[in-house]
Amino acid sequence: MTAVLFVHGTGVRKTSFDTTLGTISRSLRDRRPGLTVHGCFWGGRHGSTLYARGASVPVADGTRSVGSPAVPDELDVLVWDRLQDDALFELRLLTLGEASAPRDTGFHPRREPTGEALRHAYRRFAASGETRELFDGAGLAGQFADACHMIASSEVFGELEAGGAAAADVWPAVVRATAAEAIRRAEREDAPYLPVVYDRQFRDTFVSSLIRATADDHRGVIGGWAKQRAGSFFASRATTYVSRRRGAFTDSASLVAGDILLYQRDGDAMRRSVADHISALEPPVTVVAHSLGGIMCLDLLATTSLPGVRLVTVGTAAPLFWELDALRGLRAGAPLPPGFPAWTNIYDQRDFLAYVAAPVFGDRVRDVRVDNGLPFPRCHSAYWFNTRCRDTLLGACP
Repeated sequence: MTAVLFVHGTGVRKTSFDTTLGTISRSLRDRRPGLTVHGCFWGGRHGSTLYARGASVPVADGTRSVGSPAVPDELDVLVWDRLQDDALFELRLLTLGEASAPRDTGFHPRREPTGEALRHAYRRFAASGETRELFDGAGLAGQFADACHMIASSEVFGELEAGGAAAADVWPAVVRATAAEAIRRAEREDAPYLPVVYDRQFRDTFVSSLIRATADDHRGVIGGWAKQRAGSFFASRATTYVSRRRGAFTDSASLVAGDILLYQRDGDAMRRSVADHISALEPPVTVVAHSLGGIMCLDLLATTSLPGVRLVTVGTAAPLFWELDALRGLRAGAPLPPGFPAWTNIYDQRDFLAYVAAPVFGDRVRDVRVDNGLPFPRCHSAYWFNTRCRDTLLGACP
């Protein structure tokens, strides 16, 4: 009777381990009732933890009440934090406030309706030689036209047109959205190290210059209504936003990055745990190792003879660690030892933590590509719901 041993990856603790082990067990035993599925939970005893409970995390100023509005500097940081992920964020925020937006309802001969004026102003902005020169000077020449097209064709821009908000209030946010979209595109396209991305003063000067270069009606740095909307949105978030976000990041990193750092410092105890679990099972044993678990098992099986074992790595960076000469049991450039077991490596192209093994280890390993149909990082944990992955695991069980 074949035994399957699941070795989990980085950042996993008991609840998620039990859930994943149950999922794997059900998916395999539904097809092969004779299989026995076991788990090696090394994270409980050998995983990372914050021994001082996060005392090293800087705490934000707690003197301001939770409901107090953000100070201007903090408000600007919060707005740009959102804009770097979603260039349309501020424009969407303004459409939510249309019911209370200031409107110019008086009659003015020869004046365009507000929405049409906004569209025409943006066309002039996109066609302006001065505007293009400013984008060129910021290193965003290649992103300027596409950013303008995205903003102008967006649904939210159309809503602003139809909403009739005063253009002087909306215009600074429209300019910021265009700049943010160009910056996002430059980052995504691996543009050179640009000051507009990392130098706040440079970015603010760039955006202010864009606003000053437009028509007189739209020269306000930030309209009162727009400022009020942003301030209201962040009022209950401003005091604790940075602390919560940094604390959540530290909690996550202490598990994910922390486990990797601990393994690099001294992985002997982790590898012994895996070896003990394998030795406790009657051969043949198929070891299914996910993520960091795959690195552990490559290190272990390259240095320890464990008869009757087959290895299946899933979403692992073990081949990359070999290339970086970061493995304990196998130096970069060295081949797999003669006694190394049969090895199948499963990866998803979208999983940034998964690497192929055959190009560096040759025919000693078989790579199997699967498509979990999800973006990173969700695809890294979705292998167990993939039919091709399940079939490959079953095929590795004698």
